[in-house]
Amino acid sequence: MRRPLATERAYTLFGMLLGALPPAAFFIRIFGYGFTSRMEQGLIVFYFVLCLAMNGVCCLMGRIMGAVAWRQLQRLEPTSKHSLFIASIIAGLLWGLCTGAAGGALFFYIGAYFGVACALPVGALAFPVFTFFHSLLKRGGMIDARHFWPLALGITLVICALILSPHIVPY
Repeated sequence: MRRPLATERAYTLFGMLLGALPPAAFFIRIFGYGFTSRMEQGLIVFYFVLCLAMNGVCCLMGRIMGAVAWRQLQRLEPTSKHSLFIASIIAGLLWGLCTGAAGGALFFYIGAYFGVACALPVGALAFPVFTFFHSLLKRGGMIDARHFWPLALGITLVICALILSPHIVPY
């Protein structure tokens, strides 16, 4: 391996990517990230700063919860693949619950419910897929960065494309 990443670092970075890009896609989809022509100038700045703050909190909380998910999955690593799959779904749900609530709480606390509703499916989908491919690609508890980045970005960007797709959820 030329550039090995420890498993904890890989899950931390993956959680951070999931905390940064899919929420940004949701904010673009819902609020236009503050850049819609129907708003007054003051509201544009307000929504942009609010979306940026929520995105930053989601990114930081996603990073923290990625490390927590790794610790949870580390305990089940030697057991069967089925239990690892179930545990990765639970870790993804935990990631979505904490990350969505923290990011959404900035939107007058009512946004925490919407944040959880948006982040739960993202975590429940992304973490099992990442865990499966990570377990195939790792060697000795490490994954090469040349394998990690395409895997992590691929999963994250596919989720972003699904969020932004008008055919999945119409406007």
